[in-house]
Amino acid sequence: MNNDLEEALYATKESANTEFKQTFDLSSIQEWVEVVKDIVAIANSGGGTVLFGVDNSGEPTARSVEAILQLDPAEVTNKVRKYTNYEFTEFDLVEVLKSDTTVAALQIFALSIPLVFTSPGTCPVHGGKQQTAFGMGTIYFRHSAKSEPGTY
Repeated sequence: MNNDLEEALYATKESANTEFKQTFDLSSIQEWVEVVKDIVAIANSGGGTVLFGVDNSGEPTARSVEAILQLDPAEVTNKVRKYTNYEFTEFDLVEVLKSDTTVAALQIFALSIPLVFTSPGTCPVHGGKQQTAFGMGTIYFRHSAKSEPGTY
């Protein structure tokens, strides 16, 4: 087990290299855009882990992560490529136990050159409007426990 994954499994709060997701609806454009933003920010910041099936304090939610664990890695690569034009393969999706509960861990490895968003991450929201998670030309990093655009 790598250090980032081990750190994520013992974490009780999010950090620069650990992100918690209670759920992940694979059919939701909005949730994919948010996950892609986190993947890119973590990869740009030296790597880390996204844990699916845990709450904001790192405790397992006991919700099934089976659909996430069955996700074809090519789909993750395709989603990241859609917004960055980069064939992102620097990750592993693994099943792990946290407090005797199965959770999904997306281990993201560091990139030597930061990824830049080449397309905006927009998704429809209520009332026919669009929400933008990230803009074209931005570079995201992890600042503490947040995925945010780089400013300097």
